[in-house]
Amino acid sequence: MSQDFALLYMQLGLHPDCSLEDLKRAYRVRVAELHPDRHLDRPSSDEANSALTELTALYSGAIRFHRIHGRLPGSTPRGPAMNSRPMPDASHAPSAAAGSRHLPASERTTQSVTPRIAVLSVLVLVVVMVVLHWSETAQVAPHAEHEAAVAAADPNAPRLELGMEEAAVVAIQGAPERVQDDVWNYGSSWVRFEEGHVVDWASVPPNRLMTLTPRPVKEDEDGEEEAFGP
Repeated sequence: MSQDFALLYMQLGLHPDCSLEDLKRAYRVRVAELHPDRHLDRPSSDEANSALTELTALYSGAIRFHRIHGRLPGSTPRGPAMNSRPMPDASHAPSAAAGSRHLPASERTTQSVTPRIAVLSVLVLVVVMVVLHWSETAQVAPHAEHEAAVAAADPNAPRLELGMEEAAVVAIQGAPERVQDDVWNYGSSWVRFEEGHVVDWASVPPNRLMTLTPRPVKEDEDGEEEAFGP
């Protein structure tokens, strides 16, 4: 600290770490003590005037120092002044990726595992849906394909025919999965009755009926076979 400012604190009876308000108060008291108007009974001297001028100059310098540095000269620095604090640079701001590098290892592991878990969950869901669809299709008529294969391999195997009664259809094809009006449903295939006799059918994969043709075939007036339906 400059010896001049040390003289200022000595004259005001203060320590360099005093507050600005303490400095101003002590300065006013000291000026009042040195001012010639307070000593009208004594003649003014050059020494008194010089002391007052020197005190005023030191005080002005201390005020100017405080305005620039945010503290009084000789005081203990308490950090940078508010007006001289540099603004943060956006280009040096930590990015999200940089911030994640400073996370604990357990949190980084959780963040990296979460997307993989989501992908695996979607894949598992897709597989489950495919399996359920396959199982439903396979269970619609579990023996239909086998029976159709037997019918194709064995020409003597019983097959559905036009005019056949319901009991005979059940004995050959089995009980239907669903009956709607006069139509018996066997998965993707169906058999239609009129007055209790077969009048039409549709043998559609994967649930083929015990028939030789997808649709019934009847003979026309010329003796030629003609398939039902479109």
